[in-house]
Amino acid sequence: MNFNSAYAIRQFPTIFKYAGMTFKIAVVSMLCTLALSLVITLVRYYRIRGWCTVVDVYVDLFRDTPLLVQLFFIYYGLPQIFPVFVKLSGYTAAVIGLTLNAASYMTEDMRGALESVPQGQIDGGLSVGMTDLQVMRHIILPQAAKVALPVLGNEFVSLVKNSSMAFTLGVREIMAEASLLGTSSSRYMETYMDAFIIYFILCKLISLAQKRLERRLNRQRGGV
Repeated sequence: MNFNSAYAIRQFPTIFKYAGMTFKIAVVSMLCTLALSLVITLVRYYRIRGWCTVVDVYVDLFRDTPLLVQLFFIYYGLPQIFPVFVKLSGYTAAVIGLTLNAASYMTEDMRGALESVPQGQIDGGLSVGMTDLQVMRHIILPQAAKVALPVLGNEFVSLVKNSSMAFTLGVREIMAEASLLGTSSSRYMETYMDAFIIYFILCKLISLAQKRLERRLNRQRGGV
């Protein structure tokens, strides 16, 4: 069967309508990932006894297993082990899985960002009577955030791309719609090409926005 460009063009708007769900999954997962990564990073940064071991096990577990397997375990496995999850939706399972997977990687990058702050500045803050919490809030985090920005942008792009696996849990997003249209018409190449282009556009726009923000921050830093 030859490639039908007219069909691909005709179905593009239909598939693009589900970019909103893809973006929603990525944004919610990113916010949850930031929160979880920060907690894990602080546990490691302050070497909180007991919790460090738990964190290490979690990081190894989610780094050393495929994301798709993690999503399937959360959506299909958890309800069988814990009945409270029996009504877990595919969307919620996708967000949980993407968050746990992304945070296991991001926590290392965030720890590196925290440790990039010169010790002299930290000691200086403590010497003038600031508490550890105040030093973290006013000295460490503002500088670490600038260092971590490129990593955060790259992770958000990864979440947009990895959200395509949500269709395996029954979530109606870009990949799901492309697959459904391909199945109904037997024109998978056209619909998957549409999905390919849409994902590229989304990720490219995010990357451009990230670079623009980085340049602005660098100009502000240079002007200080």
